[in-house]
Amino acid sequence: MRNWSIQSKSLAAVSAAFVVLASVIAISYFTTESFLRSTGNVSQSFEVIATQEKIYSDLIDVMWSQRAYVVSGNPTDLAARTAARDRLIVQSAMLPSLPFASTPEQQQRITLLRSFIDEAIALLDEALATRGGLDATPERRTAIRSGGRDLLTKIRASLDVLETVERNRVAEQTEKTEKAARRLYVLIATVAFVFVIALGLLLRAIFADLGTRDAIERRLQQTNAFLESLLENIPTMIFVKDAKDLRFVRFNRAGEQLLGHPRGDLIGKNDRDFFPKEQADFFISKDREVLLSTTTTDIPEEEIDTRMHGRRILHTRKVPIRDADGNATMLLGISMDITEQKLNEREIMKLNEQLSQKATQLTAANQDLESFCYSVSHDLRAPLRAIDGYAGIFEQDYGGQLDGNAKRLLHGIRNNSRHMAELIDDLLEFSRLGRQALDIAPVDMTQLAKQAADEVVEGAAVVPIISIKPLAGAKGDARALYHVWLNLLDNAVKYSGRMQAPQITAWAEAKGNEIVYSVHDNGVGFDMQYYDKLFGVFERLHSSKEYPGTGVGLAIVQRVITRHGGRVWAESRPGQGATFHFALPVV
Repeated sequence: MRNWSIQSKSLAAVSAAFVVLASVIAISYFTTESFLRSTGNVSQSFEVIATQEKIYSDLIDVMWSQRAYVVSGNPTDLAARTAARDRLIVQSAMLPSLPFASTPEQQQRITLLRSFIDEAIALLDEALATRGGLDATPERRTAIRSGGRDLLTKIRASLDVLETVERNRVAEQTEKTEKAARRLYVLIATVAFVFVIALGLLLRAIFADLGTRDAIERRLQQTNAFLESLLENIPTMIFVKDAKDLRFVRFNRAGEQLLGHPRGDLIGKNDRDFFPKEQADFFISKDREVLLSTTTTDIPEEEIDTRMHGRRILHTRKVPIRDADGNATMLLGISMDITEQKLNEREIMKLNEQLSQKATQLTAANQDLESFCYSVSHDLRAPLRAIDGYAGIFEQDYGGQLDGNAKRLLHGIRNNSRHMAELIDDLLEFSRLGRQALDIAPVDMTQLAKQAADEVVEGAAVVPIISIKPLAGAKGDARALYHVWLNLLDNAVKYSGRMQAPQITAWAEAKGNEIVYSVHDNGVGFDMQYYDKLFGVFERLHSSKEYPGTGVGLAIVQRVITRHGGRVWAESRPGQGATFHFALPVV
């Protein structure tokens, strides 16, 4: 069979299928005929059983209707009795013509049953004629009653025998039908199994011949579909030119969208049909170089005029496609539109230049401003000391000659000069912390915070309870960070000093790539709507009469932490204390 052609194998398979199908149809036909005959016999048996039940039912109807008439004398009951008697006679007459009456045994049973029925009808007629036996002699009434019961019993017994015979016949037909069905099922299953095996062997031989060819075709189709989809969906222009005339033979969708020409207009044309002469000559010259080379040619930048998008800048790679003999037959080109990238690069360069100039100007301005602030602050110290000194001398020498208002004014001069001196000192400190270089080293934050706490409570009117939990170490300038703790703890002591039991807590916790340090007090707090002013120089959220200070401390905290690459923030509600946080990066 292996030497058969595919057509021969197919014809053999069809012929075998036809033979098997014809066999199954023939077997099914004969089996169906047998089923129909069995079904007819079963139907006849049930017809016989139904007739027997009607006979008995009509006999019962005659008896009950007659009894009802005798008792009531109602003509309706008499009419019902007459109708039931007529039906009984008809059904009895039909018994010999039923299919089951073909055997001698059944004929004898039917004859005996009919005689019982005739006797019962005659006895019932006699009873009706004597008004149910009332007009008969006592002996006759007894005979009628006992005879009626005996005849009813005999009729029921005869009907039961006939019904049993028919039900046995139904069971026999059913069993034959089931056996025939099982034989048919087994036969069909066997034929189908053999057919499937034979057909499977034949088909395997056919498929073996077709398998290799189909597999190759599927692989080719899949490869072509994949390459086609890949080529069309790559968001980069891809084109192919023939090596002889450099005419386009393939273009993808991205190339169409970039150049603004449908591929139908591009195929079969070369660069001179679409681009200015200078550009076309450049493209063709590069293509010739590529065809002579053996490697990929990279063209980082080339300008091209498009139909819809104006002049664009492309980054192109070109590679020759060679046949088995090594001759260049095609040229493959892949061009990426880098116009936006180049424009962005140029814009970034401009912005970097401007930013560099601005940074230089800002650095110079900051240096000038800090130098100015330092010089002004330093130069203001001497006049302020002179004012305070002269006012003190004036108070000592002429205090006795001054009235109360003059003394109040003199005290105001001295207090304001001292306050301004404090402002100048804080401003100098703020300027110094912004100008001096940071000496970065490991810092014991727990020890630093405790030193600052000892300093702020020294001389305080109300000494609060300060709890400093173990703090994670950090890297930074210890002197600058000391000022952070000093100002935060000083603020906490100052704004909780009026509470009955002032308490201050400091702790730290690691969060991501930061360590967050916190200082909480149970003081007066502040309204968060004024949060923007919190870290400004000379900005205060409470009056200096209530809480003394210059308003530079938190600005110093923010400057130091910012220079360490961290951040500062606060949380508070009026009357519920405040919590200040600063975070330093983990290094």
